[in-house]
Amino acid sequence: MMGPTPPPSTNKGDRSSGTKDSVIVQRVVRELGGRTSYSALTKNNYSGWALLMKVKLKARGLWMAVDVRGVDLMEDMTVLDAICSAIPTEMVATIAKKDTVKQAWDAITTMCIGDDRVKKSTAQQLRHQFYLVTCKETESVEDYTLRLNGMTTNLSTLGEPVEQVKILEKMLRSMPARFKQIILAIQTLLDPTTLTVDELTGHLKAAEEAFEPPPSQMQLDGKLYLMKEEWDAR
Repeated sequence: MMGPTPPPSTNKGDRSSGTKDSVIVQRVVRELGGRTSYSALTKNNYSGWALLMKVKLKARGLWMAVDVRGVDLMEDMTVLDAICSAIPTEMVATIAKKDTVKQAWDAITTMCIGDDRVKKSTAQQLRHQFYLVTCKETESVEDYTLRLNGMTTNLSTLGEPVEQVKILEKMLRSMPARFKQIILAIQTLLDPTTLTVDELTGHLKAAEEAFEPPPSQMQLDGKLYLMKEEWDAR
């Protein structure tokens, strides 16, 4: 026996009606304002500022607005808003007029470190400094590594990134003489192609902490001077 005939569909989006299904697109807006804080750009911190902004924008899935053209307009303007909130007031009038955040980012780069000719000249000077720099006798391994990282970060900002293997080679040949034995052991026992800067820094710091403190004796004008306690003991 045949069952009762179902009533006709009243859904206007039903395929049987000949119309396409209605599609509801839900957009997730990633709020950049409010509780999110961005470090302020100054005259001397562009490299660090740009690196930190890149990390924060990547964490929110918005770096594409800066790195690639043709992104969604809302995302583009959201990132531009965030950038305008992190730059000096005197720069806002110029940057806010840009049509895209990519144009705004490039304009900030040019204003802070110059055009391509200036960047190339600055990078050349910085590479020369990187080649000549050495670890001072009174400088800790950690401080020296931070100094090198600062140079390489600036070079990367200028479009001249330094390969990690180059940083490793630089560290191994520019440490003070007291690190000679540990460096020889590292070069003999470890593969420099798989070693990271952090790992090398850790090995050198361990050796640094194992060094005996410098003697209390002092030399001045070729004469040996002793501390009062040493003189009394003798």
